Amino acid sequence: MKNIKHFYRLILFSALICACGEYKLEEELDNEEGSKDVPHTVQVITRSENNAQINYPLSLFLFDEKGKCIQEETIPDESASYSNNLPEGKYNLVLLSGISEDEYVIPFDFNPESFICFKEDNFAHNPIQIASAQINLTQSTTVQMTLSYAVSSINFIINDVPDEASQVNINLSPVSSGISFTGNYNNDNQSCLIPCTRKGEQWISETAYILPSESSSTRMSIQIELPDDNKAYGYTYQSALKPGYPYQFTGNYKDGITLNGVFQAEGWHTAVDVEFGISETIPDNPEEEEPDTGKDEEPDPISPTGTDSYQVTELPEEEDVWRDFYVWDMKTISETEYEAIIISPEQWEILAAEGEAFLTDYEIGGIGGWRVFTKEEAKDFRSQYSYSLYDLNQFLQENGQAAFLANEDDRYLCNECLHSFAFGSSTISPVGKKRTYYLRPVKTIRLELK
Repeated sequence: MKNIKHFYRLILFSALICACGEYKLEEELDNEEGSKDVPHTVQVITRSENNAQINYPLSLFLFDEKGKCIQEETIPDESASYSNNLPEGKYNLVLLSGISEDEYVIPFDFNPESFICFKEDNFAHNPIQIASAQINLTQSTTVQMTLSYAVSSINFIINDVPDEASQVNINLSPVSSGISFTGNYNNDNQSCLIPCTRKGEQWISETAYILPSESSSTRMSIQIELPDDNKAYGYTYQSALKPGYPYQFTGNYKDGITLNGVFQAEGWHTAVDVEFGISETIPDNPEEEEPDTGKDEEPDPISPTGTDSYQVTELPEEEDVWRDFYVWDMKTISETEYEAIIISPEQWEILAAEGEAFLTDYEIGGIGGWRVFTKEEAKDFRSQYSYSLYDLNQFLQENGQAAFLANEDDRYLCNECLHSFAFGSSTISPVGKKRTYYLRPVKTIRLELK
């Protein structure tokens, strides 16, 4: 019974962590009395990133402001839902999918920072999806949680291995041995040994799911057991493995092993192809970086042609919400007329080449004519919120808007979708053709006081 309890506890955790703090809040009931003693309804809607398959059952964990787990709930299948009445206050929801007692060890007494660890070998055969959301509950709320992969998918194919070989293994490092309820890796620089099986003329590994580790490079060692001698080939891949990315490495034994990366799987991010040999390395960023010098080679316009004008009885403030939009910047034109840059509450992950066509058709709240940040705006926006992104995201989420992602590889399109920027990087980079980027529409409007 204890093992069963641990299993469902883990499943609940998985589903909740995947949202990564991005959810939409919809007011369902006004709290007219405003009393903390009046319970509010919290309802959870679950989806997956990139239309990935969700592995049920899910495990949902509810933590209070002090980090105490006050509820565990199992969502058995897609037909089931979660709804609960809670007093006013701050809560952390965690959802987790894909964890079984066969491959993971679940802490019995846990808090948000407790780690779920691999049982052995530092990899699993089932991928973890995770979501989390922080809620400041002041009214009845619907929380949309998006499950995303917390693991990297790894496959190896080795060709032309001598017939007399009895075993082929791949040693991979560094990896993490566990993940917390808040989605943090323990970054303990572990290694994992992935075995391969002979299939015809090839040695092929089963798909292994690993928890990444913060590192600027990934070390691989291909170990081949022969009757008279054992061979080992070492490689350094000059990039950390990223969660949500599938990696398939194909090696050829003749004249040394060359590894080719082919990345594609439904529900996963699209990655960039890589090729490297024994003495070769690949760049950390597949894009050719453009130094951020503070000067634009080509000035791009701040405002699109034909700025829309709207009459208002009350002027919104900077860093506040007007209608459903975040007001980033306000400039005075006259005593009654102002120019504002508003940001859409939504964002998508798409190919750069698809960005302009998407913006042409995009409309929300009866407003069209959206664009992306200019280069200069991207620099200013990144500079303004680099050290206060958490506060910005908390404000956005409280108002039902998507949060900005903060990792170095989470890049946003700018300059007519020709360049990209990230909060975790100091560069404005030309976009690549194969990788995906986040598109967050912005628009310059005019506001006229009645």
